[in-house]
Amino acid sequence: ARGPAAVDEGPGDALIYLEVKKAVLDQTGISPETYRHRLRRSRFPAGARPRAVAQRIKEDCWRWLEPDQKTGGQVAEEVALEQFIQVLPPGGKEWVQRHRPKTLAEAVTLTEDYMSAERPRTPARGA
Repeated sequence: ARGPAAVDEGPGDALIYLEVKKAVLDQTGISPETYRHRLRRSRFPAGARPRAVAQRIKEDCWRWLEPDQKTGGQVAEEVALEQFIQVLPPGGKEWVQRHRPKTLAEAVTLTEDYMSAERPRTPARGA
């Protein structure tokens, strides 16, 4: 799979390009997370052209998920992780987000830990 603005290049050129791109994005503070936020805030402005809106959404999606650098399974894991965090109840959601899990399994463990800590404690018998 190739990005929306892919250019034919040799394997060495592609590696150099990716290294330079990463360095530039690191310096500017732009990350895949930046594009995820842009994607989720997307709106259809009054008077906008459908193709332009669709292209901007597609570019943000590609830059967030980086499907040219990941397997289909990795992309699906990222989408599932985001959706899982979205459906969490308040409190748990903030807790999990604060810990920045990299996988769905990490997010589930964090959620279970949070729910365990929040569960009312029952007094010990005879106390």
